[in-house]
Amino acid sequence: MDKPRGKDSFSLLYRTGFRINYALLHVMGPASQSPETDPQNRAKKEYERRRGLHRAWKAHRRSGAHDRA
Repeated sequence: MDKPRGKDSFSLLYRTGFRINYALLHVMGPASQSPETDPQNRAKKEYERRRGLHRAWKAHRRSGAHDRA
């Protein structure tokens, strides 16, 4: 399994940007919207998706390193 890159990256820069964006949406974002159109919910779902890919990659790496030992 390859490390997630590009639009699937979970880099420190992405995580920092997500937290800033999420906080700004909380303070200055649009009024309450339906869950499908709420930008804060969409950002959180994207964060969870990328985190899941990153965790799967790390688990795969750990299992591969363990198999080689």
